[in-house]
Amino acid sequence: HPHADHHLGLLRLLSERSAIGGSNDPIVLMAPPNMFAFLSEYQLTVPEIKGSYVELDCRNLFHGQQSPLCNKLREDLGISCTAVQVTHCPYSYAVIVDGTAFGRLAYSGDCRPSSRFASAGFGADVLIHEATFEDGMKEEAVLKKHSTVGEAIEIACKMDARTLILTHFSQRYPKIPSVNRNENDAKAMSVPIAFAFDFMRVTPSSLPLATKLTPALRLLYPAQEDVVKTEAKNDVTVDSKELMAVPGMFSA
Repeated sequence: HPHADHHLGLLRLLSERSAIGGSNDPIVLMAPPNMFAFLSEYQLTVPEIKGSYVELDCRNLFHGQQSPLCNKLREDLGISCTAVQVTHCPYSYAVIVDGTAFGRLAYSGDCRPSSRFASAGFGADVLIHEATFEDGMKEEAVLKKHSTVGEAIEIACKMDARTLILTHFSQRYPKIPSVNRNENDAKAMSVPIAFAFDFMRVTPSSLPLATKLTPALRLLYPAQEDVVKTEAKNDVTVDSKELMAVPGMFSA
């Protein structure tokens, strides 16, 4: 989606890539249409990014749509992509990528929960879903068109996702949010959940370990109440301590 905090880094990426000869091998850039208008205008200031990318409008990735660039992605990378329009700001999309090292990968972007996305990504091996707000803040989530932790888990259940990675937590609440699973829903109780953090890098082999780190991460971002802090310390397992002690386990 076209909010600046989600795309301004692209300018630096294209500029740096061009500086090392990337213009001779343009990347396929999947983005909303207004993003390409922005880049065209930006080229007037930084002309070196011209020719560094090939445009692939998200709308050409809707189910049933076929762009010639989709064939290029399939031939060059072995992947296929499907976009799903979601509720956030205009031109907001979720994406499902098949053929990755993880298998089927589904990414929500910023959005309210979407049954259409859950259906399109059914059977995902990994679902990356935003969880901006805690479960007690649903009204604010609706107002700002984001999702709560519980809503993200519901989408994971509808999608029958094998693993859920929660991300995009509000910066105003610097702690790992509570996970309140529906005890009457076997899938909600069993789906492995990992919490994303800055500069985190996950591989297919390290993903199962990432789902065990929550107790240790709660110590890094504790709640304000001393009681919660004490409970978090008591929850830390030997496994999570050992995992956090391995250099570079979840870094680039």
